[in-house]
Amino acid sequence: MSQEQRRYPRTALNEETIYFLHLDKRDSNERIYSPATIIDVSKGGLGMQVGIPHEIDEELWLEGIDGITGAQSARVKWIKAIRNAELYSIGVAFEREYKTNTPLTV
Repeated sequence: MSQEQRRYPRTALNEETIYFLHLDKRDSNERIYSPATIIDVSKGGLGMQVGIPHEIDEELWLEGIDGITGAQSARVKWIKAIRNAELYSIGVAFEREYKTNTPLTV
């Protein structure tokens, strides 16, 4: 994705995290958790490396981001297979803009 398509500048990062998606849209308690490495972050979203493929517009939930209580929903905007499809690089956009007066960290 070219830099011109992003609304916010991204900050490089190398942080391990866990995210989840809902197995059943009708039951928010049925979740699939998966590890990820956050590679960059902005007010509008994250770049991550993950071990499973995702679909464009799939909803994911992120936890542990400073300034956000509870889980932050995000949508997959792009995906690219790397390392012979053993790893995937994805870009996700927050459903709500990340707003905080503190520096952006995870």
